[in-house]
Parts: sequence; C-alpha cells; structure tokens
Amino acid sequence: MSFLLSDKIKKMKWLSALFSAVFIGVFEFIRHRFLDVISMSWGNVLVAGITGILFVLYFHGIFSLLESVSSKLQREKEETAVLQERERIARQLHDSVAQSLFFMNIKALEIEKALHHQPLPAVKELQEAIKMTDADIRQHIFALQRVTPETINLVATIQEQLTAYEHHSNSKVHLCITGNIDMKLGNVLKKKLLHIFQELLQNIRKHAEAKQVNVSLGENGRQFTMTVQDNGKGFLIETAKTRPSSFGLKHLEEDLRAMGANLNLQSVPGEGTTVNILLDLEEGG
Repeated sequence: MSFLLSDKIKKMKWLSALFSAVFIGVFEFIRHRFLDVISMSWGNVLVAGITGILFVLYFHGIFSLLESVSSKLQREKEETAVLQERERIARQLHDSVAQSLFFMNIKALEIEKALHHQPLPAVKELQEAIKMTDADIRQHIFALQRVTPETINLVATIQEQLTAYEHHSNSKVHLCITGNIDMKLGNVLKKKLLHIFQELLQNIRKHAEAKQVNVSLGENGRQFTMTVQDNGKGFLIETAKTRPSSFGLKHLEEDLRAMGANLNLQSVPGEGTTVNILLDLEEGG
C-alpha cells in the first residue's frame, strides 16, 4: 500500500501545480480568439463561474483521495497495534508455558533415570507429549513474533523458514519467485502474508507427512499470488469444513477475507494439498 500511496501523492502534487496554470492559459487563449463574440465584462463573469465549478470538482477529488489515504493509514495503525499485542503474547508464552515445559522435561528425565532398571512406558509417553507440545508452542511463538517493519523482507524470510523446515523435517523444499514482490507489498501486508505462510507450513508439518513442499510467490503489477503445495496425505475439503474442531481452515479463510484476498484450496486424500492465494495489489497492496 505504501508504494501506491507514494505514487498517488506524487501525481497529486503535479496536478495541483499544473491545473491552475493550464486552465487559465487555455481560457485566456479562447477568450482572445473569440474576443469579438465575448465582451470583457461577460468574459470576466464566465471565467469566474467556470473556474469556480472546475475548482470545486477538482478539490472534491483531492479531498476524496485524502480521506481514502487517511482511512488506510488508520487501518495500518490499528493493524500495527494488533501486531504489537501478538509480540507481547509471544513473550508471555516464552516466559511462562515454554519454560514450564522445559522444567517438566527435566523432571521427566530425572524420573526416567531413577527408574532406569524398571522404566515405565508412561514416562516415555509423557516425554513424547512434552516434546510435541514444546515444538508446537515454539512454532506459535515464532509465528507471533513481530518482525521490524523497516527491515522485513518477505522473500528472504520465507526462504529462511523453508530452509529451517527442510532441515528439521527431512523434507525437500522448492521456492520459486517471479516479480519484485517486496517492492510492491507494504510492510503490514507482508506481515499478514508471512503469518499465513507460517500457519500453512505448520499445518503441513503437523498433519500432512509430506516429503516435498513447493512454494511459489509472484506478482505481475496487478496481482500477487502465493501457492503452497505438498505431496502429503491430503484430506476431504468438505469433511474438514464441517468438522467442529477444524479451526485452522476457518481462521485461514477469515484472515484472507479480511485482507481482500481469494483462496483456492485443492486436496485429494493420498495425493497432497495445494493452497493458492490471490490478492489484488490495487486493493490489498
């Protein structure tokens, strides 16, 4: 959005500077050209009337644009406040839940050591449960953490996360980039898209059991697309939508709807899942 606002403001400056000079020059040329038809008195009245009408129309457009810019800036301010709250929650999760899980894991190891000659299956199950919960919590903390607006680079951040995912999951990943994405998207929008990507990647890790993940990001000046494809277990979309516990898909649809983006989801059991996100840059950027 920042890119588009800057472009609009530049155009507004040029129009404001040229409008008066061009209008008066053209009118004076016409009046002198037809001086024998239009008297000086009527010419003054006519120029005042036409000038007033044109300036009212012109400044109505200018103020409409300023109101639109003000509204978008207000939305950015509200979204920044939400991101700051997410950062606060991430710190609290790290300082409380994550540390508690670490302490529980230490105690489970001590119990296992004490029962070395007669280990209990329940202790092993507890350790696995703690590890899985700890991994999920840390994924949520990472997803909530705020990226500094001045330094965020969507393409580089996604590349880093895919590299880390490939290392920890023993899966293969591939990233394809087309267009100048980071120049076309505003920082708030990039944060939203990054959060959505993190959720998609986490769902693949938790549910898909995929061996290959393909991600493509692209823009053509008018639209931005993000496609995330895996070769995992897949699922029945209609069944997932009607399942009461299926919050992930519902939240994804709500987040994209709030951004003005369209979602195309395709999944076949045993053949993997493809998520395609389409965003109009003129509306969402």
